Amino acid sequence: MNTNHNSDTPDGEPEASPAASKTPQDSGTKHLVWSTLLLAAGLAVFLSAGFWQLNRAAEKRAFITSFNDATQTPALSAPADSNAGEVLYRRFSLRGTYLPKRQVLLDNMVSDGEVGYQVLTPFRLDAELGGQVVLVNRGWVKGSADRRQLPNIGVANNVREVRGRLAYLPAPGIRLDTPLPEANSVNWPLPMTWPTAAQISTLIQEPLLEWQLLLDDDQPDGYRRNWQPDIMRPQTHLGYAVQWFSFAALALIIYTLLHFRNARKRRERNT
Repeated sequence: MNTNHNSDTPDGEPEASPAASKTPQDSGTKHLVWSTLLLAAGLAVFLSAGFWQLNRAAEKRAFITSFNDATQTPALSAPADSNAGEVLYRRFSLRGTYLPKRQVLLDNMVSDGEVGYQVLTPFRLDAELGGQVVLVNRGWVKGSADRRQLPNIGVANNVREVRGRLAYLPAPGIRLDTPLPEANSVNWPLPMTWPTAAQISTLIQEPLLEWQLLLDDDQPDGYRRNWQPDIMRPQTHLGYAVQWFSFAALALIIYTLLHFRNARKRRERNT
């Protein structure tokens, strides 16, 4: 018995396969749908990112305005960890004494294109203010080409009043764990790169508040000081926004050009 089946139609013509029944127009429609969906997704991402950057730029402008306006506000006293975030960049007037024998030099700090140090001097508050220790950033000082030669940053330990802004210690984008020297073997002042308050606290063997006081420009025993908020500038956010909007415009231009090119090819095939 012959089990082979003849695929020919009764009229003797071969049956059309499903693939063969698809026309170029169907394929073009499918490509148009997918490309349109892809464009919509891309525009949603690009435009959302662009407007987010614009919002961040507005927030940073408001933050810088608040930072500058804080100069006119009365100085506060009696700082505490619990409200540090609420009074960030507010001015404080603190009474106490410097601890000049255990100072830290923030290494690789740049000022006006020069590399040097920022000087962190522990400051013990008076007993009525809690007797806590806070780091006072006395400003930027130029370093020597010989890394072994450190700047002279001596300061008297008499009772005094210091005034400045509250701020967190500078921090890198990615912090690498580095071993600390033994506290009893440290040669002061100690250069450190991106230290935390906890690390400095361990080395000076004193509990520290988590922030620093940026010494005002008119305060004595300071160095170069031109304090600015440690944030990304609004202009940078605007630049990123322009990039995202440019991506959106480029995607739309590419989509439009490809759409017209494919439409022209279809017309040429039909003529």
